[in-house]
Amino acid sequence: MHRKLFCQNGIPLPKAICSVFFEIHCATMSLMPPTRWTSLPSLAVVAITGRDARSFLQGQLTNDLLGLERHPGLLAAACNRSGRVLEIMRLAAFADGILLIMPAALAPASIARLGSFVLRAEVSLAIRDDGLLVAGLLDAEPDPSWTSAAAAAAGLTMMVASPRRILLVGSRPAVEGALNAIGQTTPDDWDRACIEDGEPVIHVQTSGLWVPQMLNLDLLAAVSFTKGCYVGQEIVARTQHLGQIRRRMLRYVGPAGLSLQAGDTLYSDDSLAAQVVATSDSAQGLQLLAVVGLQYCTELLGCRPGGTELVPADLPYAIPAPDAESGT
Repeated sequence: MHRKLFCQNGIPLPKAICSVFFEIHCATMSLMPPTRWTSLPSLAVVAITGRDARSFLQGQLTNDLLGLERHPGLLAAACNRSGRVLEIMRLAAFADGILLIMPAALAPASIARLGSFVLRAEVSLAIRDDGLLVAGLLDAEPDPSWTSAAAAAAGLTMMVASPRRILLVGSRPAVEGALNAIGQTTPDDWDRACIEDGEPVIHVQTSGLWVPQMLNLDLLAAVSFTKGCYVGQEIVARTQHLGQIRRRMLRYVGPAGLSLQAGDTLYSDDSLAAQVVATSDSAQGLQLLAVVGLQYCTELLGCRPGGTELVPADLPYAIPAPDAESGT
């Protein structure tokens, strides 16, 4: 069934909103340096090793690990039995298992929970705290010289996050040696690029709040609807096939200095309309991702009832509207 699109590539935003966003977008793009990198200390490296590592994770995560070699940096989520996302991670195969990159604050709980499912599987789970560095490479234009083979030759594991974002994992000397000719930036710039790419992140305070579709993980190819069962799969599949997706993650821009963090609520007039997923504040202004009720998708939102600080902004992918027949 054909599904109409709105907000992005669909219902046109009011002219005043479009004008504000166009000015912010042009200012941001004009300031974007060509290539830079940053260390990402907020991310942890988790190693899943053992003969059954891949089959074990196949039964735990939303994506299909059969595509891991073709897509280093595969995006996936771990859900609870109610289909709510507990953490989002990127994966890559390495010599004796699989590496997961996830927020360091969530890694211990993730290891403990996954460990409870191991049973008789030949699997070991551990946080790699042996000096591995996670670096983010930002490129205004994709650089074809960055390949998995080139990264491996430099002693690094590469994960492609988007056409302009690459994660590199390795020892500090290996990372700094590979990137010594490239200028450095800050983790804030990486976070801002993630928001512009429409990629969500789960924090401690938002773990277990949303099903994958609310975070657009189905649109980011982070959910497989053809693989076998995984924890929460029945709820996720039912949500998809019944068209019962009344909330989606959208992007907003606003003035610098707004005090917002993940989990905060946003308002349309006096109605509670959205909940913040991720934010990035800079001199150029605030950017954020929020899970929003679809009835508010073209409206200005505020940090408090009656506020209008936050303007809808574009995403690099289209958001499907719910089927009218489903009543959503």
